[in-house]
Amino acid sequence: MKGMINRDKAIVMQSVLVIVELYVSSKVLFTPLITPLLLVPPMLYSSSLHNELLLLDLRLKGRFKGILLQEQGRYEEALQSYKYAVQFRPRLAMAHLNMGLVLVQLGKKQEAIDVYKHCTTIDGTGLKDPKLHESTKISALFNLGRIYADDSNYEKALEIYFDAIEKMPNHYQTQSLYNMVGEAYFKLGQLTDAEHWFKQSLAAKSDHIPAHLTYAKLLAKSNRIQESEQWFLKAKLLDPNDPSVYQHYGQFLSEQERYEEAIELYLTAVKLAPNDYEIVFNTANTLRHIKRNEEAENYYRRATRLRPKEATSHMNLGAMLHVNGKLLEAELSYLEALRLKPDDMITQNNLAKLRHLLNQKRADL
Repeated sequence: MKGMINRDKAIVMQSVLVIVELYVSSKVLFTPLITPLLLVPPMLYSSSLHNELLLLDLRLKGRFKGILLQEQGRYEEALQSYKYAVQFRPRLAMAHLNMGLVLVQLGKKQEAIDVYKHCTTIDGTGLKDPKLHESTKISALFNLGRIYADDSNYEKALEIYFDAIEKMPNHYQTQSLYNMVGEAYFKLGQLTDAEHWFKQSLAAKSDHIPAHLTYAKLLAKSNRIQESEQWFLKAKLLDPNDPSVYQHYGQFLSEQERYEEAIELYLTAVKLAPNDYEIVFNTANTLRHIKRNEEAENYYRRATRLRPKEATSHMNLGAMLHVNGKLLEAELSYLEALRLKPDDMITQNNLAKLRHLLNQKRADL
């Protein structure tokens, strides 16, 4: 009888987990109406099962709610959910990894570094999915390296990337890691090494878009212009809905002073990613190059709304308003740029020229 109860209890727990995964895959948050506690047939209910399900409920709310909050950009709330999750499962590497990602988004880089380092040391002995656990630890190293790369410490980033390569299991998907190694070498000006690793990334996954784009940029820097453009075109063919493809291809064309072609790509990119600051800002710059000044002004305005604390956006909007004859608005934009970056000489000079022009106009009245 006891064996039957234990068997039924195990079946219940497994069934609950399956249902939970279905809810998570459809991005439904657990509510008081949808919890593991309410997924149990009444005839199998017991106090011991209640306690296990209660713990499962608390753990799942922390883990899965964190993922959903993270996807929604609610990073502070996501961070608390992940902290809650690891209290119940300290060896849940994925929760530690996601916690690190959220900390980076919140600008808490040192805390993220500490979390990633801890994640790489978590013992996976006895876990149900050791492959996922080991892959997650390598992903923690990958993201740790990216923190140093983002701070332009490419030598340190490479040290960590190669540590990841040495430790990675056979099933680990290597294309992103190899591409980041290539990018670090590219930033260091070691183009031969960079090309080797970009090719390694493409060999690992021939349709890996980031490697297409980084390799194309390397070829352009090496003045292999036709080869470079072919890789941009391949990327565009592989994923015609990826805004980064149009962004980087547009940047390439701008560098070749093919601005009319570039703007078509930027305008496509901005349709696909209307809230991407870099895309919006570069669209404005390209419109300015081809003297579509009113449109450029509109995109600079959008850039200031996307990043209101970015002095460069206000300075460029001021310059465009200045060119378009909207002098009082231009003055306000310059002043906002100087409030954010008081020692910027370009903005100071532009403001001085603008005020000289305003004084001339007032004198003529």
